[in-house]
Amino acid sequence: MNMKIQTRRVDLSQSEKHIVERKARKARKMLPTFQPHDLELHITVEKLSKGKQFQTVLVLTTPQTAIRVEDIEDSPTRSIVQTFDELLRKIKKFKSQLNRERFWQKETARVSGRAAPPREPLESVESAISSSLDKIENYVRRELFHRALVDHFPPGMLQPQAVVDEVFLDVSSRAQAKPENLTMEQWMFQVARRTVRRKIRELERDRDQPHLEEEVTETVRWDDEVLNFYQPDEALKLEDLLKDNHGTTPEELLAKEETEEQVQKIIAGLSLSVRESFVLFALEGFNSDEVAMITGKTPAQVLQDVEQARTHLRQQMRT
Repeated sequence: MNMKIQTRRVDLSQSEKHIVERKARKARKMLPTFQPHDLELHITVEKLSKGKQFQTVLVLTTPQTAIRVEDIEDSPTRSIVQTFDELLRKIKKFKSQLNRERFWQKETARVSGRAAPPREPLESVESAISSSLDKIENYVRRELFHRALVDHFPPGMLQPQAVVDEVFLDVSSRAQAKPENLTMEQWMFQVARRTVRRKIRELERDRDQPHLEEEVTETVRWDDEVLNFYQPDEALKLEDLLKDNHGTTPEELLAKEETEEQVQKIIAGLSLSVRESFVLFALEGFNSDEVAMITGKTPAQVLQDVEQARTHLRQQMRT
């Protein structure tokens, strides 16, 4: 990715430059289907002439679109972080839109030449699937990260987008198979959970095959990947465990990212059964009845798992 940084009336510290580079790498990794020369990122950090505020403007140009975000804060660090976070959110939406368009174009082509299904049911299915796709991608990315830490397979061995595509195709091609007691979102999480487990089993069977190492074409650092997922409106936020000082300095921000990574590693170390209950309940926002339907447990078992996970988290963070 071609990257250009401009500053006006402000000099970025080495820590702030490190943050820019780290966030830019995340943005690049979220768009693996594009060639590096197809992506351009222009970064402008400016101290405003009036007052003591700083503005960051990011413009990411792809072959399909240009994404522009900006933010004004009381410090350059906070402005940089907030703007990049918004850019990453918009990239997620852009990717989801590309996936939806790609699938529904294929679906239209598939039914051509024979009686097409009624328009309204197809649109209803499309809407239900599309509305949950961002959360599914986030869930898969987190699951692969946690499983990689526990099962010790290298980053890049399983690509999150490839798993999401498989979940998307599975659900879209057999929407009529959705259990009546599950919403589309709950069913998609159930399918995603099953798909991740199957992919991990396949990887374990082939772990010792030499050709697998050759398939990993890009070196990925887990400390870059760990914060590529977010926590969507969960009942227990990381801020409930960590004192959030809003990243007032670059050093504080980097320390906070390191601590968040530590929290995710602790979660990864939970037993599989306990962790999946905790992730779905506390991080993905499902209630105990919904988690029970997704996992096949009872609501009481789910709540017991969640309490066990929370106790373990707090104990580990104290030490």
